[in-house]
Amino acid sequence: MPDMVSEQELSKSSSNAVAAAETKGTSVRKSPEYRKRKIRENLVGYLYIMPVILGVLIFTAFPVVYAFIESFFETRLMPLGESLGEFVWFDNYIKNFTNSFYRRQFFQSLGVTFLYAVTYIPLSLVLSFLLAVLLNQDIKGMKFFRVLYYLPVLIPAVCSGMLWNRITDPEYGIINKALENIGLGGLPWFTTAASSMPSFIFINLFTLGGSMILWLAQLKNVPKTLYESARLDGAGKFRQLISITIPVCTPMILYNFIMSVIGVMQTYSQVITLTGNSGVDNSLLFYVFNIYGNRVSHFGYACALSFILFGIIGVLTAVTMKTSKWVYYTEEG
Repeated sequence: MPDMVSEQELSKSSSNAVAAAETKGTSVRKSPEYRKRKIRENLVGYLYIMPVILGVLIFTAFPVVYAFIESFFETRLMPLGESLGEFVWFDNYIKNFTNSFYRRQFFQSLGVTFLYAVTYIPLSLVLSFLLAVLLNQDIKGMKFFRVLYYLPVLIPAVCSGMLWNRITDPEYGIINKALENIGLGGLPWFTTAASSMPSFIFINLFTLGGSMILWLAQLKNVPKTLYESARLDGAGKFRQLISITIPVCTPMILYNFIMSVIGVMQTYSQVITLTGNSGVDNSLLFYVFNIYGNRVSHFGYACALSFILFGIIGVLTAVTMKTSKWVYYTEEG
């Protein structure tokens, strides 16, 4: 009768083989040759990412730390390496509430920024979503319209501001000229305080293409089976939109909302290229405009304003995330 190897013997031999392999692997990892090879591999990897690391340290981390230190000093904008100025503790933060001049500018800039936020953000979210729904159709030539609506996003903010500055010129602008040619009066645009904010919102609605692309990506991830089941139950297009599309798109609603809040709170470049100042009667005195207005003569105070803005954005983001129980995540997401 042939010799039979028991399961215990097989298990024991297998365990011994695994233990021997682990021992051999450990000894190889401890060998000088292995360590040198790993050091060379890591060194090559670090050399590849070194430009990014240096860029973050030099152009982001160091300025942030330096600005935070300067926020406790009263000084003008000085060359790097010179005196930080007079140490004033938290005075640069507190003067927004104790000094009438700074308090007026601070709350006025906050008011203008929040007015723009509560008007533009809901409008842009709704319009970009509806635009994405319209462009999410399997119709010939639809890709052309997607590209067409996205093109304004590719124009830098400074160039866009200069372009709209020419278009909205009250005397020579192409829009006012067209309105005058058909017998309608020209629009005041940025020449009056009452029309400045509506005009600015109207101009920024031409950049809905950025959010539209994100909506399209989310709409493509909506399971087709949900629509098929809804159609079998007799649900129409509007009912499918309310009961399926919008709930599944809530993660993108949350993302777009947070990114819009961050972007709106930092509005500056397009204002300065459009008007060259804070608008008639400071109607476009955004918060960041207040920061740049103090960057030379009151550099420490401008730094303090920057960190107050950082705190405001942080609080708004935290509150949004804390109250995001309405967001529906599918099994895939």
